[in-house]
Amino acid sequence: MPILTEPLTAIERSSLQRHKNNGWVRETHFGRWFLRSDTWYRYVLSLAVLDFKRMLLDRIPLNGRILDAGCGEGITFGLLETHLKPAQIAGIEIDLEQAKKAIRVAAGMRTPTQVIHGSAADPTFEHNSFDLIFSHQLLHHTCQQAEVLAEFYHLLKPGGILLVGESCRSFINSFFVRLLFRHPHMVQKEAQDYVDLVKSAGFSIDDKDVVTSRPWWSRRCLGLAQKCGIGKNNNTPTEVLIVAIKPI
Repeated sequence: MPILTEPLTAIERSSLQRHKNNGWVRETHFGRWFLRSDTWYRYVLSLAVLDFKRMLLDRIPLNGRILDAGCGEGITFGLLETHLKPAQIAGIEIDLEQAKKAIRVAAGMRTPTQVIHGSAADPTFEHNSFDLIFSHQLLHHTCQQAEVLAEFYHLLKPGGILLVGESCRSFINSFFVRLLFRHPHMVQKEAQDYVDLVKSAGFSIDDKDVVTSRPWWSRRCLGLAQKCGIGKNNNTPTEVLIVAIKPI
């Protein structure tokens, strides 16, 4: 699929409809606003990138090519540039409106950055063309999880790194998330299920490369229930970070 240009063409309109037919559910207006909010950027996205940086240590590819899969409006580009120092960044985004905004962000980047409108499950880029793929909160938004991971496997060079950050079923199915956001039905998984899913696509994952957590924003009533003594023994992870390697 070519890099998106304006105005929207008939081919792009057809592509958008095809993505919907494949089970993509567009986020709510509130959800799209929240995913560009300072709260999301500071307390979720930035911390995830920093956590991945700590997990990678000396494995960060030197002058590598990075794919931001499900890049949204492109607000991660600057974080990837600052902390992972790639030579090139590419983004792919299924939501047309967000992809157009990401293109404008890409144009202002110091690091050469391109954005493509499309599905991460589709064969869009050349195989063995990326050193690292950043997939943050993508899998629980798609019914094509196996297809997405298979494509990630093809896109990474041997020894390449896949970073997967996911919200778990226990969080996605909570009342306020179901009220305010939209997700495909019955495709979300718990932390170990995501690990098993990534492994089933052919990736290698060491135990030290899996980190689970229950951040305050993912808890019932933003953690106030636990402070009041309700559900203190609930240790079910709501978030998981995975560093996976494509075998050489």
